[in-house]
Amino acid sequence: MVQRVVYRARDEIASILYERGDRSVAELAVELGVSQGSIRRHLDIMVAEGLLETTLVRQPRGRPVTRYSLSEAGEERSGADHYTSLVGRLLPALAGLSEDEVSGRDGETILEQVYNRVAEDIAREHGATVRSTELGPRLQEVVDALSEEGILSEVLDEGEVYRLRNVGCPCPSTASETNAACEADRYSIELLVGRPVEQVATIAGGGACCEYEVRKPAEPAGATARRIPVQ
Repeated sequence: MVQRVVYRARDEIASILYERGDRSVAELAVELGVSQGSIRRHLDIMVAEGLLETTLVRQPRGRPVTRYSLSEAGEERSGADHYTSLVGRLLPALAGLSEDEVSGRDGETILEQVYNRVAEDIAREHGATVRSTELGPRLQEVVDALSEEGILSEVLDEGEVYRLRNVGCPCPSTASETNAACEADRYSIELLVGRPVEQVATIAGGGACCEYEVRKPAEPAGATARRIPVQ
């Protein structure tokens, strides 16, 4: 029973780091409601197992603070369900390609076709839950839907644009080998949003998270600017 509680605590730590990004011991202790000593013991074990990486961040005053983030192995373990789901979509998409679609084409082009079909499949599956005609609420609906796929985690209103972010990557190894995986995520978002979506950063490309921008529609001449709240 004690061992099960210990593993659950580590799963919760991994989940926070996967969904929200790097954290300090103090931040994790507050979020989990336990002592810093308890959190530190779990973190030391997870570092030794190769699941976490550490970064020493200097502060304006006082000692530097150690921040913890998932390693590639930790990300793959945390995103295992999302990866399994992706594989379950890739195989039918590959099997569904016709001879004309693969004949005379290189592997990269075929892979792009497969991932495009996966993106369309994801958008089709979640389309019924994205109903709002207002951009702000619609983006929140898209985030809620695609969080189940490990593609998005939050939306931020930044004035002229909305910024969509995902801290964890559902397939880091695949994404590092081909841009088709990252492009498929962007494409699925764009299909659900119904507006152009620009990918501005990826974890595979060295970013701290995957980020996308959606520009707000221009206000008609003479119209009063109105902020659309994001739930």
